[in-house]
Amino acid sequence: MKIAIFVLADMFVPLMLSTGNCLEKRHGHQVRYLNFLPHDHKLLAKNTDQLYPRNLETLDGTAQLAETVFTQDEVQAMVGFMQTKHGGSIGEWHGRVNTVARYVRRFIENEQPDLFVVWNGQDHIGQVITTLSRRHGIPVVYLENGYFANTLQADLAGVNASATLALLDYDAVLAQAQTVSDETETAAPSFLLRPLTRTQLASIALAHRTNLGYYTQYPEQRGFSRIKTWKIKRQRAAIPNDHVTLPEQFAFVPLQVHDDTQVLLNSKLVHSVEEFFETVYAAIRRTCGPDYPIIVKEHPEDLGRYDYSALRQKYPDVIWLRKFDIELLLDRATMVFVINSSVGLQAVRRKKPTVVLGESFYSKPEIAFVVKDLVQLDATVGRAAGGVDEMMSARIDHFLDALDRTLFVKGTWKHPACIQGAPALAARLVALHARSVNDRRTAAAAPSHQAIANG
Repeated sequence: MKIAIFVLADMFVPLMLSTGNCLEKRHGHQVRYLNFLPHDHKLLAKNTDQLYPRNLETLDGTAQLAETVFTQDEVQAMVGFMQTKHGGSIGEWHGRVNTVARYVRRFIENEQPDLFVVWNGQDHIGQVITTLSRRHGIPVVYLENGYFANTLQADLAGVNASATLALLDYDAVLAQAQTVSDETETAAPSFLLRPLTRTQLASIALAHRTNLGYYTQYPEQRGFSRIKTWKIKRQRAAIPNDHVTLPEQFAFVPLQVHDDTQVLLNSKLVHSVEEFFETVYAAIRRTCGPDYPIIVKEHPEDLGRYDYSALRQKYPDVIWLRKFDIELLLDRATMVFVINSSVGLQAVRRKKPTVVLGESFYSKPEIAFVVKDLVQLDATVGRAAGGVDEMMSARIDHFLDALDRTLFVKGTWKHPACIQGAPALAARLVALHARSVNDRRTAAAAPSHQAIANG
């Protein structure tokens, strides 16, 4: 089997290379890697000879520059999230998407992969790979961080609210889990990442600074700066830990990353983190009274890059936290309110009444208090205040077991811990490819079965 792995960013290089190493040495498959950014491309090229093509500058031939794979309207539909997050004109994104599309199309035609692997898939490159793969009948596996420590998601339909399980009801999720075989844990083959040297890094930085059209060529890099990232990390480190005595009972509202896909794409009832908080705050006050304790914790990734000071001043009766042990908050909370974050599933696992306002694979009424219409919010909060009963508790246990068998897999992108998780991820990729082949065969056979039944 030929497997194509799109490496989204440099932080994923160790995970993708160690997983590819397992696929080749343990499973006997051929692996090719794709990447579309100068720094990450050179890091990959230093660590594997399976990068396509080896020279990023040959990504386009002059004869192909005028060729358009996707129209401007198609591009607009593909880049909505990325343009919102990074800015740039639709003309820039049109050029970028079609450059990537020519590259991917040429790769598919030359290499004819049996499987594509991407991270998340909701960025412009993931959209291109998905669209072109579907045209050629190539299954795509989408990866993301799992919702528990040292876990990843791996699914044929998408991640988070796009995962296969999101379309299934509770009983169907459990039924699918019964069809999955247990995966045997094995030790990872040896793998050593060779980082870029200072000279190589300086060369890349110089090429960036002298390229006046860099952000037109790579609009997804707009706003990204290693110096800016370093400054934000320093600002976060300087923020003191919060010290507070937790109330005996309280509603916990963990905030999500303000510009995350989960908020921008998978939240139909509330359209920003601020709107989410104000909506649930009002419902808690109406349902539980004016003195019911509410604790809000800002997301660690927004510290130093997004300011909630105006919201804090507007709601002085709320306990606002920035640096505090979230595990303790989840353990002690009476209720938890989320849009659709991983913290929500962590609260569900603790058998905490969890009110979910967004779309997610775990927004099932059997395990959480799901809000589909804001008119229902007060009644839902009232039910959540009554706690998790024995039936819901048992259903939560069954659902979490099903997740481990169908969606989550042991692993992380953090180097070097990712190496130990690579065998499990490699095995899951092979199993998902087999499932996709079986699903296509079943779908192809269905009409003939129907014809026989009609006969």
